[in-house]
Amino acid sequence: MANNIILPKTLIKRKQGIAILPLEEYEKFKEDLEMLYSKKLTKEIKQARKEAKLGKVISLEKLERRLNL
Repeated sequence: MANNIILPKTLIKRKQGIAILPLEEYEKFKEDLEMLYSKKLTKEIKQARKEAKLGKVISLEKLERRLNL
């Protein structure tokens, strides 16, 4: 397994210098960025917020009971 990473130019284009971080932390950061720019995820979050405002929610306790947890 390679321990090298390649940073997209858009991430470092305006920065001077280098940021060094553990590979695991970089992977998590990359995942987070991908989620932030996901149109599908953004749409799902907006829909969930609308449903929450309309009261279409259940408590964690009820959900656990339904799932027999």
